[in-house]
Amino acid sequence: MAANVWTPWGPPATAVDRIPLRFGGTKDHDGITNISAGTRIDDTLFVAADEACCIDRLTLKGGEWGSHTSFVLKELLDLKEPDEEADLEGLAADDGWLWTVGSHARTRRKPEKLEGETIDLDALADLKDTRPRCLLARMPLVRTKTGWAPVREDADRRAGMLKQNKHGNVLMKKLKKDPLIAPFTRVPAKEGGLDVEGIAVTGNRVALGLRGPVIATHAVLLELIIEAREGGRLELAERPYKRLLAMEGLGIRDLKKCGDDLIILAGPTTGLSGPVALYRWRGWANDPPHDSTKVRLHRPERIVELPFGRGVDHPEGLALWSDDEILVICDSPSPERIDQETGAITAELFKIPS
Repeated sequence: MAANVWTPWGPPATAVDRIPLRFGGTKDHDGITNISAGTRIDDTLFVAADEACCIDRLTLKGGEWGSHTSFVLKELLDLKEPDEEADLEGLAADDGWLWTVGSHARTRRKPEKLEGETIDLDALADLKDTRPRCLLARMPLVRTKTGWAPVREDADRRAGMLKQNKHGNVLMKKLKKDPLIAPFTRVPAKEGGLDVEGIAVTGNRVALGLRGPVIATHAVLLELIIEAREGGRLELAERPYKRLLAMEGLGIRDLKKCGDDLIILAGPTTGLSGPVALYRWRGWANDPPHDSTKVRLHRPERIVELPFGRGVDHPEGLALWSDDEILVICDSPSPERIDQETGAITAELFKIPS
């Protein structure tokens, strides 16, 4: 990919429309303020929150997005710990399948949530198990009277996932041995550790965006070759490929395939309020990885600078609206975005430059 010419950051883009997502009284307040992923298929919008283990669906009727339904993952997949938080961070629809990915991240207890002014050292040093978050799965999509829906099986198609094990899953096992990524698998996500955010799929190629680590100011994109076995079980056909993306020190917050291109939501690697932008990798679908022993450098084009708030309104999830429009959903939304009476959150639609 040819080097792009650096351009200064300008004022943030102005949304072309504001889209209320109406969950009604069927979705708790915390759920609509932690949306981390989205994907649209026709009149159906799927979203996921990072503090739950379900996928939510809204459908378009009368010009409004509502009729909320939840799909609980333990009813669709053979999860090892079905009642634990999966920390879903990505959704993608491809060729009749709905894909989802968890953060694969380690976490530390928040000091402000521990009692007292002093903190027990062992309690602070203890990191939570990553296995519930080690999730990479796909589910068949079927058309129902109320919209598209993920199901456990449809004719000869079966929902499946990378098998979860004591390492988390086979992807986590390989990353723990990877010379570039391994050191970051031992570090909590919010401290620069491994943190998967975003998924894009084309055929058997699955791209996973990493919020962290950032390697020498470059974001990391993992690419996997996935094969489906009998019963729907997924397996890694090859070692994970790594690509470095020059995005001015930002990490990846979400991914969306747009034609043959890859749209990348880039933002701060931690919980900081900071610059957020959309980048375009032109021709990604026609640029498969070839050598897992080498790391390729790419320079996607910054195409849209997005607005963000201070402590609120952090762009987190994307949903492709059309070939030239994309919906941006904010985590930690400002009060102005929330209508508690109708259980609605307002997302914003932005133009994608040609």
